[in-house]
Amino acid sequence: MDTSGELTTTDWLSLTGQAVLEVTGGPVFHDGTGRITAIRETLQWYPHDLWLYAVDADWSRLGEELPFVGRAGLRGDEAGSMVIAARLVRTMMHLAHVIHRVWPPYSKWLGTSSSVLLEHSPLPGADDVRRAWRTALTAPYWRQRQDAMSTAAEALATMQGAAGLPTITPATEPFWGRPHHGVREQMSAALRAAITDPVVAALPAGHGTAEQITDNVRVLVDATSRRRLVER
Repeated sequence: MDTSGELTTTDWLSLTGQAVLEVTGGPVFHDGTGRITAIRETLQWYPHDLWLYAVDADWSRLGEELPFVGRAGLRGDEAGSMVIAARLVRTMMHLAHVIHRVWPPYSKWLGTSSSVLLEHSPLPGADDVRRAWRTALTAPYWRQRQDAMSTAAEALATMQGAAGLPTITPATEPFWGRPHHGVREQMSAALRAAITDPVVAALPAGHGTAEQITDNVRVLVDATSRRRLVER
């Protein structure tokens, strides 16, 4: 990617946190031409409207499957409920990074980075998120797991507002009168309504960046493949 000029929307969407961290992480001991510093400054964080778009994509993904934590459990499929919860905790970890304007690393370091991020977070609700994730990942029964996931979602919504981003309270609600929890549609509506760039506003709602579309490692480590995912 040529970072000497202004990055396009497709450029930003094709980036992964890991790809950026491989260029921006760690100390620089000499930068005689200033080019490394310029690249790092360019890649500090998404433009504001793309930031909103990425936050919305994580909430959209949570909204698609959060009720299934309980629905699978109610059917007696505790293992399935656990798998869904674990996948959504991973999405929440990504969301926590995005809210804090911190590039998320690849899976090996995502849990460690999330723990450090929340331990030092200046935003309210960080301890609640950590405790809720732990409960969601270790609870033997779906009702405990479902309640923990909702607690984490509510705390993330609070953090989001404290970070200066649109949010709603409460962020979750009963799922169509059933004993399950879902994300309120108003969350995405609030985030999308704040986007002013027409190019970003025209992007498919909820699709997100390359690393939000897929977690396939072979795709994410290949810049050409990532770009194909997000080209419109």
